[in-house]
Amino acid sequence: MDQGYAESIASDIMKMLETTKASGLDMNSGFQNDAFKSDHFLFGYIFYPRESLLNVPNLPQSVRKKIKKSNILGTVDVDGKKIGIHLVCSLPVGFDEITSEEQIISGINEKELMEFKEQIAKILHKDLVGNIDKEQGTEQ
Repeated sequence: MDQGYAESIASDIMKMLETTKASGLDMNSGFQNDAFKSDHFLFGYIFYPRESLLNVPNLPQSVRKKIKKSNILGTVDVDGKKIGIHLVCSLPVGFDEITSEEQIISGINEKELMEFKEQIAKILHKDLVGNIDKEQGTEQ
């Protein structure tokens, strides 16, 4: 696993949990957070308890096997369409019981996290290349 990336994601997730807790929301009923948004794409997280996630229709058995009490899904949207959902972390405790980044790292699903990372990298690369091409086109 890319330990540095896992630590960075765990830190971001911990901040999201702390912010949600401070807002007074019922964390264990689920919530979502938009981590990065642009005109054309959105990267976010959905925090789903086990019961809610098991009610999602057509959820693959391979994903169902990984579901625990608290689940964090990384999401990727392009031009308003969801193109990626990755079960990046599953923990056996409620969201309100998560107290450390180490706890989050212990629940990371390595394969899903790396797929999430790769999908984001491809989109950012395409966006960067597209913006550079546009800028070079206007300079001539």
